Amino acid sequence: MNANNPNNSSGSRNDQGKTYQIFNMDLLDFKIVLSGEQTGGKYSLLEIQLLGEEDLEVPMHSHSKEKLIVYVMEGKFLFKQGKEIIHAEKEKILILEKDIPHSYRKIGKEKGTLLIMFIPGGFENFFTDLGLTNRKQQKSSNEDQVLLHLLEKKYGGKFVFE
Repeated sequence: MNANNPNNSSGSRNDQGKTYQIFNMDLLDFKIVLSGEQTGGKYSLLEIQLLGEEDLEVPMHSHSKEKLIVYVMEGKFLFKQGKEIIHAEKEKILILEKDIPHSYRKIGKEKGTLLIMFIPGGFENFFTDLGLTNRKQQKSSNEDQVLLHLLEKKYGGKFVFE
């Protein structure tokens, strides 16, 4: 998939003189604040908004290359890291180590926003390759599985659906 396809992309948006690349996936918005390219590969910075009134969850997965530092900007979340369960609200900071499966769920009706630093940078390209495909537009969950398998091979890590 190509994120430059206008059918899959909201393109870039200027916010107080800064340009961000925005990706929309159902009720999730991903904004690349800083790419690995901009930081010499040291880190990437993404803002993720979980929209909608229902609880939303990013399924259990792990990163084989990246450590994540997560800052909760707004909303309430439940994080799972390995066997640990962490309740997190505004201004909470979490460190998610590589190779340890994790997931997170927005809890409640209000919007949730996370700022996530990926160390080293480059994982934001996963979202670029994923594009803005809306799961509701896909023909089957088998297509989701094939796409995720290909992206896992390219970027490392493993998505586990419970």
